[in-house]
Amino acid sequence: MNEIERATTIASLQKLSARLETLRHLDIADLRLPGQQKHYEHTLDDAYAALAQVETALDKLGQELDYQHQRLGEVRDQRTGG
Repeated sequence: MNEIERATTIASLQKLSARLETLRHLDIADLRLPGQQKHYEHTLDDAYAALAQVETALDKLGQELDYQHQRLGEVRDQRTGG
């Protein structure tokens, strides 16, 4: 993961946290007010989009971790005869 991808992932995680905080403060009764339903839907869509970006980044990091584990494990096994 390069610096740009890392920064993007951190920004997405921060955005997700902010959207969740917004959703926590929404009262169900407020959704009946004009415009609140659209605000709720937009906030929810933003949260899910941010979550998807974070999940994708975590999947890539997990793949990289698996690769490094396998790569280094092979060397270790060769040295120990395993």
